[in-house]
Amino acid sequence: MMDQRKKRFFIRASALLLSLLLILPVSLFVTAEDNPFFGEAAVYYDELKALGFPADYAKELTELHLLHPAWHFTPLLITEEEPTYTWDYVIKQENKLDKPGTDSESANNTISKSDTYAPYRHPTNIKLYDSGKYQVSDATLAYFMDPRNFLNETDIFQFLDLSAHKGISREAVESVLAGTFMETRMLENEKSFAEYFLEVGEALGINPIFLAVKARQEQGVNGTSHIISGECGTDLNRRYTEDPTLGDYTEEELLALNGYYNLFNVQANGNGVFSIYYNAMTYAKNTGTPSMAEVWGSPSWDTLWKSLYGGAAFIKRNYVSDYVTTIYLQKFNVDSRAYGNFWKQYMQNVTGAFFEARSFYSSFASTGMLDSECTFLIPVYGGMPDTPSPDPAKGECASLTAAPLKYTTSVNLSFPAKISAENDTIYHSLTANRGEELRFVGEITHSYGVKRIEYTWDNGDWQALCEGGSLDAKIPVNHQDAALHILSLRGIADYGAQKNNYAFLCAVIYVEVKAPPTLTVTLDTANGATEEIIPFGSTFTLPENSDVGFVGWLSSDGELLPAGTTISPTKDISYRAMTVDLRQLVGASLVFGESRTTLRFFAAMRDDAYTALSEIGAIELYASCKSSAGTVLTSPTVGKKTVAHGTDWQMLYVDSKEITDANADVSFVARFSAAILYSDGTRTTISSTPIPDDAITRSACDVARAALSDVAVQYSENIVQQLNALS
Repeated sequence: MMDQRKKRFFIRASALLLSLLLILPVSLFVTAEDNPFFGEAAVYYDELKALGFPADYAKELTELHLLHPAWHFTPLLITEEEPTYTWDYVIKQENKLDKPGTDSESANNTISKSDTYAPYRHPTNIKLYDSGKYQVSDATLAYFMDPRNFLNETDIFQFLDLSAHKGISREAVESVLAGTFMETRMLENEKSFAEYFLEVGEALGINPIFLAVKARQEQGVNGTSHIISGECGTDLNRRYTEDPTLGDYTEEELLALNGYYNLFNVQANGNGVFSIYYNAMTYAKNTGTPSMAEVWGSPSWDTLWKSLYGGAAFIKRNYVSDYVTTIYLQKFNVDSRAYGNFWKQYMQNVTGAFFEARSFYSSFASTGMLDSECTFLIPVYGGMPDTPSPDPAKGECASLTAAPLKYTTSVNLSFPAKISAENDTIYHSLTANRGEELRFVGEITHSYGVKRIEYTWDNGDWQALCEGGSLDAKIPVNHQDAALHILSLRGIADYGAQKNNYAFLCAVIYVEVKAPPTLTVTLDTANGATEEIIPFGSTFTLPENSDVGFVGWLSSDGELLPAGTTISPTKDISYRAMTVDLRQLVGASLVFGESRTTLRFFAAMRDDAYTALSEIGAIELYASCKSSAGTVLTSPTVGKKTVAHGTDWQMLYVDSKEITDANADVSFVARFSAAILYSDGTRTTISSTPIPDDAITRSACDVARAALSDVAVQYSENIVQQLNALS
């Protein structure tokens, strides 16, 4: 009567799933011991080091070059140019106070008084300057001055060479001005801000995007500063009336500063708002732009457009033309060839270059300009610490952390190799024949979402590979030469309103391309393996196979094809005869859940076949369950677990409808099947081993009685009560 008793196919021993990892040895390629790259990337890395970049710089810059091939990097060798300008020396000089101990004392590097930025304050100088800021600590200066903290796609823009001005579109400038007072406002010369930034940039040889970013940084989004109101003299007179200790001025002198503008806050320095405003407006009125005095009738900036042109000319003359050609150098004037090292700096705010770079980057990213040609001038100091200078806030001040720390990425490849990386780039090596297609399968994620995945060969133009982050695509190997080539994959973040990342390097694959005269097709069956040698470029037809349960040929490229398929291989390839052994199991089990009771029916499939087919999405499991009362449940969910039964099996199960006292004597039967999905789009269906209905039909009463009569199994009191209720 064993066939009527509940058959318990709960096989106790669990089996470990074994996954085949395709790991090709990187020793195929030879490079210098300290060079982490191969091929042209290794050459580029060595070239950067030869220029004077240290190894830690060169590694990050090589990856940026792989991400944006049109980007170029030039070292600014600070200490080599002036030996006394070592790392420790420039930090000490940058953080000296101006006129210390006097009423006019000021700091060259300051941070907002907001408690958010407290970790960046000087440890002993607790003075809050009239500008509403504190002096920063040496550690803060080191963090913001250490270029190694910012060699990423976003923050590197503080090193962009500002003398480059060709090929910039009006759209790019408008993207910087979007949402600001400059977006729709017209200047007095009847030109838009975007139009005039472009015109001035071209005329003076300075990047118009930088000018737009600088104006936005100096005046904010709303542009409410009295410095560009035309009525700053009135504001100064009010402040002086309220506090005559500010100096020795007359009302007439202060009101005479009305009608002048200073868009870029040129010479807007001093201790306190009054001094900053007064110096800025005095410069706009009395100095302005002498070279334009004859054309304008006076050098003064008595219109907003004149202050735009004049401020840009001032930046060009005093900074860009004086070896201060990057945002970084405008904040940290450390090139010994420039005038006024350490004190003649465009801004006191230590975060100025950091935030201006973000605005600059956002303009490039939002207008699709990131792959355009850019040159970055990056300082290198003698005596730098072995590792990048740490963030004093330890990353807890989100707005001042390096861009990559504000998002996370993951790259998970399952083919051609199982490799994963979190917040890093995958490096891998493989071989391929010319004319072959390389298949890549995996999942790529980004905090902001992944818009698409792109690829490039040998730092050429990027080409779209797929939309979204789910990757299952082929890349052709169209190289005629037998050589080492670099295949790079990158993700494009779903940019949206986020401004910290656009593209990220996912994988760098070193591909050794070959051009063999013949190819080998290996057929692996139950009777052993056979090899067929065919000329390169010819075709081959996959044969029929007599193995029991044969469903098709699984290639080493992860494709399942039916017999009779004609292939055109481009490399040595093997095909394994896939067989499916789907067995219907006799009997059923009762499953007592927290909220419902069901009958569970079982089938089994050899795990090796199931794993191989499921990994490439070539199998779908189905079941149908019906009762003697005529109720049919079509395609219920098929559950799976790996078990050991002589050899490894995949246990399949399906549950009936809910069992109650009312239907405990109703008999149920379940049947299993599998759909085999071929890579050419066709499919076939495999049914479980044929067993008569009366051999696999069970009711809850049948199973409960069988369980209670099985003296070899001890059940809990609660289970016994439930079994008795159903029997």
